[in-house]
Amino acid sequence: MGEDRMDERVRRLLEAHPDGLTTADLHRAGVSDTVIRSQVAAGVLLRLRREVLVDRQVWEASPPWERHRLRALAVAGSLTSLGTDPGRVALSHRSALVVQGLDVHGRDDEVHASRVGCGRGHRSGGLWVHAPVPAEQVTEEDGMPVVRPALACLQEAVVHGAECGLVAADSALRVGAATRDELSSAVDLSCLRRDRPAARLVADLADGSRESAGESRTAWLLHLLDIAVECQVEIHDPAGWLVARSDFRVRGTNVLIEFDGRVKYDDRDVLVAEKLREDRLRELGYEVVRLTWADLAKPGLVRAKIREALQRASLRHPA
Repeated sequence: MGEDRMDERVRRLLEAHPDGLTTADLHRAGVSDTVIRSQVAAGVLLRLRREVLVDRQVWEASPPWERHRLRALAVAGSLTSLGTDPGRVALSHRSALVVQGLDVHGRDDEVHASRVGCGRGHRSGGLWVHAPVPAEQVTEEDGMPVVRPALACLQEAVVHGAECGLVAADSALRVGAATRDELSSAVDLSCLRRDRPAARLVADLADGSRESAGESRTAWLLHLLDIAVECQVEIHDPAGWLVARSDFRVRGTNVLIEFDGRVKYDDRDVLVAEKLREDRLRELGYEVVRLTWADLAKPGLVRAKIREALQRASLRHPA
């Protein structure tokens, strides 16, 4: 695989269409099916669907969410082949979320779209066309019809579960792409009837103050563990100076929970600053529970860490 094996016409088309090509794009440039097959065989192009291709090197260097975005954008160009009005379709679910730059959790190799207004869904060849959404729930992103963020977040919850929906909804609230009222209003739409409880749960739990997907996943785990918390709590010293803003505090206690998404600290100054911050919090009477990505997959361990911290806190401040 390499640029020396790339047909010059293909190179120019990829520069013009970095998010993917269709066979129709290649045919318009005079590239035959024989050349297309040879470029796929040489590892220059990767075929995502029969008529959709992307730059293989770009694809292999991309993380899962970026791969989904590339797949969605590439497939979007072929959606019109599914039919004209009233069978118009819009990117939806996770595909709408990644195209609109919102956070997602987990991997999904299917592109999701929804009929608009009416029509029947189907699923084949890596494309899942869902039940229709109301026309007013569709907007445009770079000229493509996409489901509005609030509904797309709830669709994500219906298909992939409430945790995934919460990651997306928190992201949408955080950047102002959706509001809590929009989430609540979308819950009762008929297109969500497949698993409305998951959608309603996401609408209830979504909080735009959480600052990352890791914090959203932590909030979901704490919900499952039935541990009531406050988010983004400011801690001040006796003089009123701000010492820290903690991701979570167990409600009614001096136990703080911090999500640490960094696999390691490359900057020693950052590591030292974190340690000094934590030492200062303990001096002020707080217990700190630090969670990592790996911890989120171990609910029992997280529960034990928090219980131990609660016990230490009770010894510091007996009732």
